Amino acid sequence: MKNTYKLENKEAISIILIIMINKLILNIPYYIVNLTGTGSLVNLIYIGIIDLILSLVIIKLLEKFQNSDILDVSYFLAGNKLKNIVGIISISLFFLVSFITLIDFCNVLHTIYFSNFDTIYIFLFFMIGILISNLVGIKSISRTISFLVPFAIISVIISFFAVWDDFSIQRFTPIFGKDFYTTFGLGFTNSFSMYIIVYYYFFKPLLANPKDFKKITIISYLISFTLLFITVSSMLTLFSTTTNNEPINSLFLLVRQIELGKFLQRVDSLFILLWILSIFAYLSFVIFIINRIIKKMTNISNEKIISFSTCSILLGLALTPINISKIHFIENVVYKYVILSFIFGIGLIILILGNIKKLRGNK
Repeated sequence: MKNTYKLENKEAISIILIIMINKLILNIPYYIVNLTGTGSLVNLIYIGIIDLILSLVIIKLLEKFQNSDILDVSYFLAGNKLKNIVGIISISLFFLVSFITLIDFCNVLHTIYFSNFDTIYIFLFFMIGILISNLVGIKSISRTISFLVPFAIISVIISFFAVWDDFSIQRFTPIFGKDFYTTFGLGFTNSFSMYIIVYYYFFKPLLANPKDFKKITIISYLISFTLLFITVSSMLTLFSTTTNNEPINSLFLLVRQIELGKFLQRVDSLFILLWILSIFAYLSFVIFIINRIIKKMTNISNEKIISFSTCSILLGLALTPINISKIHFIENVVYKYVILSFIFGIGLIILILGNIKKLRGNK
C-alpha cells in the first residue's frame, strides 16, 4: 500500500516543531551558549533574522515550482544525474542527523537511567518502533506528532520557569559577549541551530494544500525560534553555575531544577518519558523522508518496503564503536558545517539556478 496521505497544516507545523524540540533536547542551546557566551541572545536575534530571510527566499524560489521539492527542481535543472547527486547528499545528511540523534539520546538514557542495560537494547527499542511506524505510514506518524507537540512545548516552557528564581540581569552581560567578532563572525555558524530550514526544501509535496506552504513555513519558523530563544535564555541563567567543560544535556539540567512539592517528585522522569516519545516520533519522520527520497531516485512504487533497509543501516551506524566525545565533535563541528553547506549552499544554489532556467524558458 502506497503512502498517499498528505499533511494538513496543523500536522505540517507540528512536524517542524517536533524537529526543533528534538534539537533543543540534544544540546543545541549548549553549543550556542558555549560559543557566544553572554552575547547568545544578541547572536540569536542576528541569526534569527538571517535564517528568516533565507526561509522567505526559499518560499519565493519555490513559488514557480508547484508542488515540488529540491529533488524535483534538481531534475528540472539538469535531469536525473543532478537529482541523484542531490538525493545521495540529502540521504547522507539525514542519516548523519539520525545517527547523532539516536546515539546521543540513547547515551543520555543509558548514563542516567539504564546503566545496567546494554545500549544495544535501547537502540533496538527505538529501531523496532521506527520500523513499525513507517510500515503503518505517515498518517500515523503525523498524528502522533500532532498529539505530542503541545506537551513537548509545555515542557520547554516549564524548563524556562524552572530557573526563574535564579534570574539575574548580570548573567546576560556584557550583552555583546566576548567581542563583536565572536558574536557576529564566529556566531554566524550558529545559524545551523535553525536546522528546520533543511526540511523546507522537501516539505511542499507532502502538503495537502501546497498553497499554504508560505504560511506553514513562517508560523513554524517563528514558534521554533521562540522555543530556541527561551531555552537559550534559561541556559544562560544556568550556565554560570556550571563548571563542566564537556557538553551536557541542557534541558535535562533545567528540568532537574523543577520542584512541584512533595506530591510530584522526580518530575524529570516524566519529561524524559515525553522526550523519548518525541525522539521516537522525530526519527520515524526522518526515516520516512529518507524512504521518500530513495523512492524518487529509484522509482520504487512502495517506499514502505525500503524501511527495512533504512532502519537496518541506521541501527548499523548506531552500533559502530565510537567514543561519545567524538560524537559530540561530529555534532558540534562536522554536523554544523554540513547543515550550513546544505541550507546556504547546495539547496539555495539549485533553487536559484532552477528559477533562472525557468525564467529563460518562459522568455
